[in-house]
Amino acid sequence: MINKVIYPIYLLLIVSITSCNKEFPNDPLSIKDLSVSNCKTKGGSSKGIDPEYITLKTVDDYYLLINHINAMFNCEPGQITVTINVSSDEISMDENESSSLANCICPYDIDFKLGPLQYGTYILKFKRAGFTFNEYTLDFKRSTDIKIDLWL
Repeated sequence: MINKVIYPIYLLLIVSITSCNKEFPNDPLSIKDLSVSNCKTKGGSSKGIDPEYITLKTVDDYYLLINHINAMFNCEPGQITVTINVSSDEISMDENESSSLANCICPYDIDFKLGPLQYGTYILKFKRAGFTFNEYTLDFKRSTDIKIDLWL
C-alpha cells in the first residue's frame, strides 16, 4: 500500500527536477536585442563626466547580457553597431559608428545579449573601431554578475 503512494510521488519529483534544467540552445553564437540609447548629454556638465563601465550578467541560462554604460561616441554617430568575432575561447566585440558629423562627443548606453555560450572561461576583447580598449577574462557561469570599470 505504501509503495502505491510513494511511487507516484517519487515519479513526480523526478520529472519535475529534470524538467527544470534548460537544454543548451541550438542557435549559433550571435548578438541579440541590441539597443543603443540616444546621446545622454550634449555640452558641458557641472558635475563632470559620468564614469564609463561595462556590466556582464547571465540571463536565460546561456546568454550574457552586456551593458556598456556611457560609451563615448560622436554627437551625431549615425548608426552605432556591434559586431563579434569568435576564435576558440576568445570573443571580440567591436563597437562602431557609421559617421562622425559633429565636432563633439557624448555618452551612450549600449545593451545586447551574447550567446548562447557554454559555461567556461572566455577572453573578452572590447573594441571600438577595431582598436581594443579593454580585455577581460570571464569565468562564465549561471551566476555571472560583474561590473568592469573603464578608465579611458
